[in-house]
Amino acid sequence: MKDELIQIRNMVGNITKEQLRYVDYFINENIGLFMPVGGPCFYALAPKHTHPSYMIILPFDDETSLNLNGKTIASKYGEIFILSPNIAHFELKSDFPPRYIAIFIKERFFKNLLTNYPVKSNIIFYGNSYKANPQLLPLLKKFMIEKDTKIPGYESVLNAISIEICHTIIRNIFKLNTACKKISDKIEINRAIEYIYSNFDKKITVEEMAKVACMSLPHFYRIFKTETDETPLEYLNQIRLKTAKKLLKANDKSITEIALECGFSNSAYFSTCFYKKFKITPSVYQKNLKNDSISKKYDRKMKD
Repeated sequence: MKDELIQIRNMVGNITKEQLRYVDYFINENIGLFMPVGGPCFYALAPKHTHPSYMIILPFDDETSLNLNGKTIASKYGEIFILSPNIAHFELKSDFPPRYIAIFIKERFFKNLLTNYPVKSNIIFYGNSYKANPQLLPLLKKFMIEKDTKIPGYESVLNAISIEICHTIIRNIFKLNTACKKISDKIEINRAIEYIYSNFDKKITVEEMAKVACMSLPHFYRIFKTETDETPLEYLNQIRLKTAKKLLKANDKSITEIALECGFSNSAYFSTCFYKKFKITPSVYQKNLKNDSISKKYDRKMKD
């Protein structure tokens, strides 16, 4: 603990072990993560203290507030706020246990990475708030797990994650995450599509698909249509009809059995969807399968 406390002090300030009794912490050479659990960090409550490092707060609620030169800065869920080194401040006491992750990044490390961007190196953050990048929290969790498990090679992994955390925060500050958001949307839509393929035989809703994709319903609907040129329900029906076609070819099940197996509520609705798409009923298609020319004609219509 003695060596660890020295590391923490180099990053946070003249803190004591007792002041950390309600705090879980995960540190390496350049970054430290501090998470109050069941109580406050008493050093954070100390009047007009400073840190030699950059401090970034990622709150999990709206209950955390700082006093900064007499001005109160309140946390907002979904945002991060940043303080440059050596600025006096203190956390205000709350009726609720604090819920946040405090990220401390050594000044030299942060400024070195900042040189990769077209910004002034002497920029000062005075409690500035920014909308949090959704990729930040998973990175912090990954850092904590690596530090906690200490799997061989973890030091190198922690260094790599530290760099990624810092770049993510800098890009967050300067709103350089647009491309990441687009790629993230594509990945989440693919996750929803996998869910559709795995559950097309069940009664599933667009709301359930949006939940799997971790998106609001309107956003999911819009992005899905952009990515696939179909609405979610249209896409679902295409999968059901393609599967039904294969079962019709096998010719060993009734129309009702195929309808239910493919997720249609009844054979009448199945026949309606099938005819609307292919201009032929399932029963007629099944009867004509022995005729190669008719079979090929309707196979082409189905765009398998």
